[in-house]
Amino acid sequence: MKKFYSAFLLAGILLLLNCAAHTNLAPVGKGKSTTYLSFGGPIIKAFGARIPIPYATIGSNYGLTESVNLHGDLHLLSLAYQVVGLELGTAWFPIQHEGLRPSVGIMPGFLALASVKSGVDDRFRLYPQLAGSAAWRSGKNKIYTGFNFLFPLSSADYDDEAAAAIFSPFVGYQWQVGSRTKLFFELKWNAATTRSDQVAVDYLPVAGHGAITPLFAIERSF
Repeated sequence: MKKFYSAFLLAGILLLLNCAAHTNLAPVGKGKSTTYLSFGGPIIKAFGARIPIPYATIGSNYGLTESVNLHGDLHLLSLAYQVVGLELGTAWFPIQHEGLRPSVGIMPGFLALASVKSGVDDRFRLYPQLAGSAAWRSGKNKIYTGFNFLFPLSSADYDDEAAAAIFSPFVGYQWQVGSRTKLFFELKWNAATTRSDQVAVDYLPVAGHGAITPLFAIERSF
């Protein structure tokens, strides 16, 4: 029978590329929460054109304290491949916005993949990850930048020289729409440490590595 990785190579690559906009930019407040929908994905070559993958995730942030959020994301597209993709973690903001000083976030967590398809030996994979961000106010809006590290616990069988961590830097802009709604546009260099000629999909890379990834998100606070 097929092993988990080979059976779900495409879905695994998509999930490892961490296709979700970074909405966790500041504390949401103790006892408060937000819900968000993110969509977009790596740009690929298909049907003679370059198009972004229609990848979607849904998630929520919850204010555990005035400086710590809990968050969780569910990957929606992977469900079509009978793989449940779930991200869980925390976000700590040791530095918060004041004047020209940005809000700085540190976000440890993990990505879990679980196969629900029959005939698969290895049904579960867990990937630790670490993200960081800095967000500056621009009136009611914010400009932000940051990075994500994802740490595979086993080497990829398609690349014996794969990096120990998958690094994905990003930059984005957040619009405040009304008192409870925010819109995000983010440009991410997904898997910047991964050679583009070692993956099964023809992504639009930078210097032969990773994939350019436009992302959009809408967030609602409660």
